[in-house]
Amino acid sequence: IFRAAHMIIHDSSLTCHWHHSRRGLTVTKYQPQAHPCAIHPCWHATLHSLTIMTTKSILLIPPFIKYNAGPLLGPSLLQSAARSCGYSCDVIDLNAMYIQPRAAKRIVTGKFVGDHDKPKGPRSLASVENEFTNTHLISALEQTQSFNKYSEPISIKELTRRVKYGFLTHDQIANASIILAEQQFGCYVKDILTRRVSEPPDVIGVSLLHSGQVIPAAAITNVIRKIWPQALVVWGGPHISGLGKETIAKDLHARHFAADVFVTGHAEETFVWILDEAKSLKQATSDLPVVLKGKSKVVSPTFDDLTVYDVPLTFPAQSTIGCAYGRCSYCTYPNIEGKPQKLDLLTSVGSVVDQAERLPGSTLSMKDSLVTPMRLIELADCIQNKVRWSACTKLSRRLDTSRLTQLTESGLATLEVGLESLLPESQRMINKIQPLSTYEEFLNTVADLPHELSVVVNYMIGFPWEDPEAAQSKLNEAETLLQGILGKNRGLIELNRFELERLAPMAKFPEAFGIDPSRIRAWPWASVLEMEKSIER
Repeated sequence: IFRAAHMIIHDSSLTCHWHHSRRGLTVTKYQPQAHPCAIHPCWHATLHSLTIMTTKSILLIPPFIKYNAGPLLGPSLLQSAARSCGYSCDVIDLNAMYIQPRAAKRIVTGKFVGDHDKPKGPRSLASVENEFTNTHLISALEQTQSFNKYSEPISIKELTRRVKYGFLTHDQIANASIILAEQQFGCYVKDILTRRVSEPPDVIGVSLLHSGQVIPAAAITNVIRKIWPQALVVWGGPHISGLGKETIAKDLHARHFAADVFVTGHAEETFVWILDEAKSLKQATSDLPVVLKGKSKVVSPTFDDLTVYDVPLTFPAQSTIGCAYGRCSYCTYPNIEGKPQKLDLLTSVGSVVDQAERLPGSTLSMKDSLVTPMRLIELADCIQNKVRWSACTKLSRRLDTSRLTQLTESGLATLEVGLESLLPESQRMINKIQPLSTYEEFLNTVADLPHELSVVVNYMIGFPWEDPEAAQSKLNEAETLLQGILGKNRGLIELNRFELERLAPMAKFPEAFGIDPSRIRAWPWASVLEMEKSIER
């Protein structure tokens, strides 16, 4: 049954780590201790109380995410954390499986490494997303009775906006998810799960990246509770973290239709604890769900079933948690992730480089919110030109010719920079001062490098204090400068429209940024606050 085993005597107790096959068993007894052993702190057993641990788990990614270039990092880390502690855990990417037969294929990786070279046209990811939203989500919402209270019918455009941002009530989401689970989408999910999962899982995690996934995720929960009623359903991911523990805790009873457990933040260690306590948690949450603040653990991600993604693959990795700058007034990273901390590069990045190197043409995309110039050099030393890679940083004069040359020689192909705005007032209000001269100097330095480097510039418009014409003018200036120096093939503006995130400093002190608090509305499943000017009837 067991491929290999090793035992370590520690503090008069026996700690067991059984390397197992996917269908294997693990012999252990979990007992929380104040000072766990240095090897595997989640396993403690005495010689007199060995028991069979058979907890099985799966991690699901619901539609729809406009991304199919490779596996997602968060679920891969949770899977690795669970397996490293002897648990059976597999990721099933329902989003990628939905996209695969419908969207155009990405045959080659373009100039831009990461998720910036999506296929365009009638079978683009955007068109598939629109089809999914209209066919499944809007249709389910229209069938619910909760919208009948409005005297005038709500337009498709308005329903689409509400789905996108999560501007819906508990009842609207719950009712729509019931309908969705009973229709074509529910049958699709049930068919995949029953075919791919041979034994009933004890824990099922659902990872949400944004509010548009809430209705499909709730429908998946409905399907799960019908076919595997004994399973503990856990929701986590960036969107749940963006809601915040306090928001979720305010109305836990109303959220029970979605999950038994909600987890915020990085949660590798917390997920293992949930697996340890799965049966007791299922009993404890029979009437009321719980919300937990996640605790992280550095592990090497594992990637399975790569056939559901486009080739060549883009592998994700992360070398730091949190943001080294951490002062942008619109951003939630400091609130969600806390103080920045560096991760061990061999564990967090080196292992991913090795996996990517084995698949010709694969690339690496660093998911750090901001990689400092010094950390970029450390990454270069780790990656050593084994794969082409990308990273995100902030404009800095430290990104000079010498450093950028060293980075490109290590395989850096795309550098994403957070410019955000060239309007002086906006730079001051968001607390991110970056002069036009620094931007222009950086672009000229990139243009003169001996090795080609593509640049993605993150830009944001729609701040509440901005004059729209002035904002558009500065955006045009930023784009003209970028493409005039690097050309359209190497310079790209990634345009975002301002959204008031509920955990950002701007939401905590709206009046300081010219926002009237009385014109802000919070929705239970939206990480973004609705501002009155955007409401349509």
